[in-house]
Amino acid sequence: MFTQLLSVSGVGPKSALGVLSALTVAQIAEAVAAEDDAPFRRVSGIGPKTAKLIVVQLAGKLHVAVGVAAPAAGAPAGAVAAQVVAALVALGWNERVSTEAVAAVTDAATSAQRDSVPALLKLALAQLGPARPERAGV
Repeated sequence: MFTQLLSVSGVGPKSALGVLSALTVAQIAEAVAAEDDAPFRRVSGIGPKTAKLIVVQLAGKLHVAVGVAAPAAGAPAGAVAAQVVAALVALGWNERVSTEAVAAVTDAATSAQRDSVPALLKLALAQLGPARPERAGV
């Protein structure tokens, strides 16, 4: 879902994480299917134009995105952890390193942190430290 949100013009990583922390994948799919941009407008940093773009540009694409929200094999359990792994992969880290970092911080995180995509992402980025993501061509 994170990758699908990033494909919308005007939505960057911060906005995509904001949407994922405010809405579940099911709520996003339901809003897009109903052509209702109101849930997206309630997300901090998403204005009316961007909310409408999310609905329009994701229409017909969410059957693929719903499968992405499920944790990959060997990934930490939970939709929040899976979203954090997807965010790290989208930021350039490989899936194995991302999965290991999320698993390590999930064990040490508080219950509130495990339930928050931004909080768990922040912990995972701190775990990864100054390591550079592996990007093609860099």
